[in-house]
Amino acid sequence: MKEMKRIVAMLLSLVMVFSLMSITSFAEEGISVVIDDVAQNYDVMPIIENGRTLVPLRGIFEALKAEVNWDDATKTVTAAKNDTKVVLTIGEINAKVNDKDITLDVAAKIVEGRTLVPVRFVSEALGCKVDWIDDTKTVVIKSTPSLAPLKSDYHRNVPATFTKSNDLNDIIHFDRESSQEQEEKYANVKKDGEVVCTEEEFTEGIEPQTTKYGSWEIVDVEGQPFKKALRMSCTAVPTHSKNFLAKTTATPERNPGDGVDKNDLMLLAFRMRTVSGGQNGLGKVQVQIEHPETYVKAIFEFATANDEWTIIYMPFTGVENATSIGIRAGFYEQVVELGGIEIINFGPDYDIENLPVTTAFHPELEIDAPWRKDANKRIEEIRKGDFSVVVKDKDGNLIKDAEVTFNMFEHEFQFGNMVQYYVYDDETTKKNQEMLFNGAVIEHYLKWAPFEQNREEAIKQVEGAKAAGAKYIRGHSIFWDKDNSNSKTELTPEYMLTEEILTNRAMFDEKCEAHVKDICGTFKDDITDWDVINETILCTKHRDVYGPEIYKQWFDWARKYAGEDCKLYYNEAGYVPPYVETFYQRLDELEAMGADFDGIGLQSHYDGDLKMPSALMELYDSLDKYNKRLKVTEYSCGIVDENLQANYTRDVLISAFAEEDMDGFFFWGFYDPSSYAKHTPFYDENWRMKPAGEIYCDLVYNKWWTKDAKANTDESGKATINGFYGDYDVTVTANGKTVTDMVAFHKGYDNVLEITIE
Repeated sequence: MKEMKRIVAMLLSLVMVFSLMSITSFAEEGISVVIDDVAQNYDVMPIIENGRTLVPLRGIFEALKAEVNWDDATKTVTAAKNDTKVVLTIGEINAKVNDKDITLDVAAKIVEGRTLVPVRFVSEALGCKVDWIDDTKTVVIKSTPSLAPLKSDYHRNVPATFTKSNDLNDIIHFDRESSQEQEEKYANVKKDGEVVCTEEEFTEGIEPQTTKYGSWEIVDVEGQPFKKALRMSCTAVPTHSKNFLAKTTATPERNPGDGVDKNDLMLLAFRMRTVSGGQNGLGKVQVQIEHPETYVKAIFEFATANDEWTIIYMPFTGVENATSIGIRAGFYEQVVELGGIEIINFGPDYDIENLPVTTAFHPELEIDAPWRKDANKRIEEIRKGDFSVVVKDKDGNLIKDAEVTFNMFEHEFQFGNMVQYYVYDDETTKKNQEMLFNGAVIEHYLKWAPFEQNREEAIKQVEGAKAAGAKYIRGHSIFWDKDNSNSKTELTPEYMLTEEILTNRAMFDEKCEAHVKDICGTFKDDITDWDVINETILCTKHRDVYGPEIYKQWFDWARKYAGEDCKLYYNEAGYVPPYVETFYQRLDELEAMGADFDGIGLQSHYDGDLKMPSALMELYDSLDKYNKRLKVTEYSCGIVDENLQANYTRDVLISAFAEEDMDGFFFWGFYDPSSYAKHTPFYDENWRMKPAGEIYCDLVYNKWWTKDAKANTDESGKATINGFYGDYDVTVTANGKTVTDMVAFHKGYDNVLEITIE
């Protein structure tokens, strides 16, 4: 069933229209129903119940060509059409659509012996479009066409060679190095470098402290190759992690005052364990080594550990005189210990591939994790459908035993990547972007200030994304209620933060609407969905002045100027501690004010705190009640350990693809030198594909891809296969002739193609 959650949201929007009108006037003037341009006549006509339109069930279902069954014993009606099944019980406000619970504002009821049901819910549950014409008090219903429109016939050069089968459970998995293997590797490479910071220097340079967020101290350790450890006890999670930061006077210099050469390759090694607290038994710290005055960081990496001592390795280089070392631990209420800390300098010419990497143990990422089989089963159920081809001759006669071949050339699901000017300026970037993704999101130039300052660049990047095969282009972001990103890069125009604007609501609204009209109008034929608001939890410059009601107005303008077909999103990063409660408050707020938006964008930057699949699926399920589409909009996993990065990326992809409300998965960069995160999942600086890239290709273009599926037509001239939703080349051979056609087999449609053999 197509966009089930959006259906209920559209129902509510029509409900708002009805609620503004007098029930008495409806009773006097009557309500008309038109289905596919045919006026409907019922012996019991539609009524209004608490501002909702109810219509005779059987009449409307049968007009929509749905099969209807009535169970008198349970007072339950079941309607089925294609891959959609709707179940309603008289007197109940809960319905089921494809076995998923949906709550109605008005229950089905019996009037004069006829069952009446909410018109918009039932119609859209069957994949129809519902409109209200106020002048004539008419509900207009349009059936979904048999086939989705083919958005593009462009065939990208996608990966075609794989090392695994297309069985969903035949996954690529990268094993962890054992602790012993890591220790041996470390011992072997340690002799190649010089220890520039010892365990003793690090611990002696720590001054014990107690703050309002907790404390840190040096403690004795037994049974380990080191004697001392830094214990950090966080009792209250700070808003900013820098507020709970332990620093040492030790440095990575060979001699105090020498400084650090930016070309030297170094390795920070330590052991870590969680004594108590954390998240699901995992504690987390963030290690920083930075310039003491400019704060430019040579390393700014997360580390996690359970209650066992875990070896952590962090290679780093690249910042001249980055000598200040600190540990942040204010992420959870937790007690963590770090011991055996030392830094090795290998000089400028050492091969980083020789260094050990951190390999943490995560049960949910293991090859036999039970959740994955359940997720793969859901993928089979929600991402695949039956596709049929009916073959006829030129006189309309059905042809039996025609050979039909189905070859997918594009996903319906959106797999995308963040793009910059490289997408049009660099051939290697363009080639790999096209090979991997059917979608793109512009990183910077569709934000308000950057767009006004250089709209030509914005247009070039959108056109570059299209030229690189992007069918789906995200606009990010119409409003980001923030002045700048780094005290330098302007995000919102300076004039929008002047006293004149902040004290004049009419002028504020005028500027905002003009911006929406300008940017949405410029890209109306290109952008498939817009982030209308972004990061509203921490970015509140204008909200603080004019209140949250500005969000509703912004969405209304976006709908007006971007159009009904453009999907509008609330994009957020703050659905992780300590902002979780505020995130749901923001959603409740949008719902309460009737904001017109279609989806929730989940940024998904997991660059140290790896949210496990069970937690991700719990998050997705918790958003069901908002009846919105979902999208992973900015995925990054900037960790050094490529094997862990690969296994984690695999399971984040599977978790998302197994979520029925999820429409897309966008990466926030795929090439290390031009990315938000230091370590992207796809390519290093030499365009070497990493393990996560290999896994992505195997999932998206092998396991979730239908290729060379064959069937012969039966006596009714029909050939049917079961495949992944997407765009297909269909080849038919009959009577010595071959015909090929392109078609979109998308979810929520009949998916029956007719081909004529001349």
